[in-house]
Order: sequence, then structure tokens, then C-alpha cells
Amino acid sequence: MEFKSLFSSRLMKLNHPYPSREKLFEEVAQDLVSQGYVKGSYQDALIQRERSFPTGLRTNYCNIAIPHTDAVHVKTPFIYLVQLRDELEFQNMGNASEELSVKLIFFLGITEPKNQTILLSTLMELFQTEEFSKIIFEEKDTKQLEKKLNTFLTGGN
Repeated sequence: MEFKSLFSSRLMKLNHPYPSREKLFEEVAQDLVSQGYVKGSYQDALIQRERSFPTGLRTNYCNIAIPHTDAVHVKTPFIYLVQLRDELEFQNMGNASEELSVKLIFFLGITEPKNQTILLSTLMELFQTEEFSKIIFEEKDTKQLEKKLNTFLTGGN
């Protein structure tokens, strides 16, 4: 799978306030639909999948969430990054009875189901590195962040 341009500054919200996970999902889904990345079915699919398969993940540097849907709802591959101003609760991927306070959310849009596992494992490796996590919190310019994250994703750090 070609990862070199999955991050886009148009799909980044830094230090963004969301009152709830539901409002976050709604706004991200509307943004993705309006930009042509996903189908109208995306939001409902996202909510249903999160209920069935939680995406909260504890990493070395911060808790994250990686919401995604089945490929049928995605038109163009993407990673939509949201850095929250205030943490939101997500259920732990490995233990649904545990709530994690999450500050970073990576909405994944994959058009080829076989690539989803590859992308998830690549991202999970990156999340365990301090440098990757620091870039996300320290870089305030979305164009520069786009460039840096895509470089990391392709192994060119």
C-alpha cells in the first residue's frame, strides 16, 4: 500500500474542542463527506464499528484512538488527525470495560481491506516512538505537520 500522502493538512484539527465523542464523529464525518473522502454511510458505520470494536489504545506517550470503518464506506484513502484540546473517553481496544482518556484521534480511511492491518501495525509502531508523538504535539503548522507525518509513515524519518 502507498502511504506517502495519507496525511493531509486539510484533514487535521489541532487543539480542537469537542464536547463529546458523538459530536467529534459527527463533525469529522461531515467534513470527510464534504471533501469527497467518504460516502454518506460513513458516520453511522463509524459509530457502529466503535461500539462493536473499540479503538482506544494505550501507548508509551499518550492514549490514542484509531476509529475506522469497513472499506465500503471510503472513497479515497486518508488519515484524519484530531488533536483534542480536552481529552475524551474511548473504550480500550484490548479491554472494552476499560475507559481511556484520549487526546489524539486518527480516523483511518482505507479502500483496500487487506491494507488496513498493514496501516494499523505501522501506526502502532510509530505511536510507540517518542519522536513521532512529540511532533504531533509540538508542531502547530498543519502543512509542516503533514510533511513530517507523511515522512514518518514512509519510513523516511
